[in-house]
Amino acid sequence: MLALDLILRWMHILGAIMLVGGTIFMRTAYVPARQLSDFEPKPEFAEWLRVAWSRMVLLSSAQLLISGLVGFGLLITRSDINKEAFPGSAYHMLFGIKFLLAFVVFFLAAGLSGRSGLAKKLRQREKFWLTVNMVLAITVVCLAGVLRLADRTEKSTSSLPQLVPSVANVTGATSTGDKL
Repeated sequence: MLALDLILRWMHILGAIMLVGGTIFMRTAYVPARQLSDFEPKPEFAEWLRVAWSRMVLLSSAQLLISGLVGFGLLITRSDINKEAFPGSAYHMLFGIKFLLAFVVFFLAAGLSGRSGLAKKLRQREKFWLTVNMVLAITVVCLAGVLRLADRTEKSTSSLPQLVPSVANVTGATSTGDKL
């Protein structure tokens, strides 16, 4: 399981780096540079950038969703979170907020890099929507940091659900714990 945990962690970190870092770059470097220099890129360059950014948004969003959902499922089945102290006392609420905010980040990033009419409307106020997305993305990362501080203990193997039936039950034999 260590390999799976490590792969999921790397997927999540790399996805966050791509999406959050790309959003911060677009908002703090690319858009201001375009405005300061009165640089309006050729349509071919603008389209190339939009397509490249949309691929990055799709890949990073997929990585974050897959690794996040699988990782959360594994955490819930393997660990008990101490609910006596913060942040464990508010863990599920904070996770829910993080999850919902992440979907807004995915939506805005996809919208700003898309081809639809809505995407064109969002790009008319690109600086504003990139600022909103950047603040939300940073908030999601900060919430993730808070959630990592929750005190966790491993569940005992006897409390974990049995995913594979025992050989005796498969062959039809009954054990002392089976009731007719």
